[in-house]
Amino acid sequence: MAGVLILINAIGLAVVARWALGIMPILPGSSGNDPMLFYTLSAVGLILGLLVVFGALMFRTRPTYNKVWGAMIVAFSLPSVIMGGGFIIGFILGVIGGKSTYSRKPGNQAK
Repeated sequence: MAGVLILINAIGLAVVARWALGIMPILPGSSGNDPMLFYTLSAVGLILGLLVVFGALMFRTRPTYNKVWGAMIVAFSLPSVIMGGGFIIGFILGVIGGKSTYSRKPGNQAK
């Protein structure tokens, strides 16, 4: 769920950058609202969201590597905050879910 929220947030940011740039506040340190900055943040968000989803799917298919997938989910959820973090709840769910995945025993996978 966290990866999906991060993806939705990234797509929303790209849509706003393309069609409704005037509703975004001016970013500190930027010369006005540069759409390229928003496109870059959207691309980063898409990559991070896809990696979080990939880590979750890999945990479902290969639960014996739970520590790798849990660390991956947390590692890619943390930097998602720079583009909105999946409306912040995606970031929180990613960190909690990744920690849970990391600490889960390989034989105790939820069905």
